[in-house]
Amino acid sequence: MKILMMLLALALANTAPAAPAAPADEGSVYDLESTWTNQDGAAVPLASLRGQPRIVVMFFSRCSYACPRITSDLQKIERGLPESERSRVGFVMASFDSARDVPSSLKAFAETKGLAPERWLLLHGGTDQVRELAAVLNVRYRLTEEGDFDHANLITVLDAQGRIVFQREGLEGDPDEVVQAVSALLR
Repeated sequence: MKILMMLLALALANTAPAAPAAPADEGSVYDLESTWTNQDGAAVPLASLRGQPRIVVMFFSRCSYACPRITSDLQKIERGLPESERSRVGFVMASFDSARDVPSSLKAFAETKGLAPERWLLLHGGTDQVRELAAVLNVRYRLTEEGDFDHANLITVLDAQGRIVFQREGLEGDPDEVVQAVSALLR
């Protein structure tokens, strides 16, 4: 029964409609006192991301199904933003895979996908950091026996202070929903 409930939760995570904006008094993702490492090997305290809206996902680079689709959606979102807005938004991809997604592999992933380093930040953290960020973003995940991750597919828009203002869950959503949420923040 427990396994059936987990499978149902994962299935729902992939089909749920976009979540409403979180109330502004819920706090900030940047209140987490954790420091990650970016694709260039530099330390990145989450609090240092304040100052501009961010589109955040959790992923792992060896994923062969959901994560490539999420990455493609993020690239569609980037292209969907007018250039004047595009330069005012950051994209953050935080990896679930603390063991394999080290900075050098994240850098190779970013280069392979053509992710512009001035806008895209790929983050490596320890298992406790991953667990903490996933909890704050409401991203459910688990390590499989094969060493991969089953995970919710969630794109989160943060305002400049790190508050969740929009989340799109699932792989079938329209990237334009995220573009509209970001554009509304920049007005």
